[in-house]
Amino acid sequence: MDTMSVSAAAVRSTTSVADARESTREFLEGLVPAVAAEAAETVVLVVSELVTNALRHGGGTCTLDLTAHPDSIEVAVHDRSPQAPRMRTPT
Repeated sequence: MDTMSVSAAAVRSTTSVADARESTREFLEGLVPAVAAEAAETVVLVVSELVTNALRHGGGTCTLDLTAHPDSIEVAVHDRSPQAPRMRTPT
């Protein structure tokens, strides 16, 4: 597989996280060779969590970048918040 990328912008709305999940599924379905179903669902879950957090805590807009490398899928979510994310201890 050659490197492939897609970028999508999201604005907080009732469908923005669902739209990000759908865009991710469509991106993954277009890859050759295909991504295993379990791995694809893991990527979709990660995207859902990252986009939700970015929209909730980062000012209401974000950008999702997906890049397929020969042996991995890179997920990056950028928001407008000037603050760095804070790690929290799980409870």
